Amino acid sequence: MFLDIQRLKKSRGFTLIEIMIVVAILGILAAIAIPALTKYMRRSKTSEARVQLAKMFDSASAFFNEEHVDRGQVALIGAGAAIANLAPHRCPHPQDTPAGGEATVTPALALDCNTGPGGRCVPSVGGGGAGYYEMSDWGNNAVWNGLNFQMEQAHYFHYNFVAVNSNTGFGNCQFTAQAFGDLDADTVMSTYERSGAADNQGVNGAAGLYIDQEVE
Repeated sequence: MFLDIQRLKKSRGFTLIEIMIVVAILGILAAIAIPALTKYMRRSKTSEARVQLAKMFDSASAFFNEEHVDRGQVALIGAGAAIANLAPHRCPHPQDTPAGGEATVTPALALDCNTGPGGRCVPSVGGGGAGYYEMSDWGNNAVWNGLNFQMEQAHYFHYNFVAVNSNTGFGNCQFTAQAFGDLDADTVMSTYERSGAADNQGVNGAAGLYIDQEVE
């Protein structure tokens, strides 16, 4: 009988206080870890914007350095042989708006990427449900065509490109590539921008990205 009592004492479980202490510790750890993990996951999404803005910047540089000659641009030598109409170097611009403009945000901000598969917007042909939009939004846009830019896979961010062209002489432009993303479905957008300027001396980029509400 004495041995049985000793065995019971040794095999007793946790007390209520011990269990409460463990639960409290786990609660504290969860309170610290879960927000940190959530923020890390949102931050990982921002790599998309950084990569795509770099592509847009490089594409704008390539477009500017190519010649884009319009009809009626040859002036008579006797009249001074000046460049007529539009300068041959510029940034991509909307149809019939050589002085510049914007691509318009694509996909539209009204489309909530968080409703799509994996919390992403999905370009498609013919729709497909919540979070889906038409691939033609890229292909039927003169600015995106000029940049040779489109999103072909599911993505977190909405994109835009804004440029102002000077259409005299060689030509020059100032431009901004933009990315907007609602990374936690609270309707507050993270904004990423890369700006640049181009003239006959070359293309100059901002020191880095402008970022507002990095991970909201």
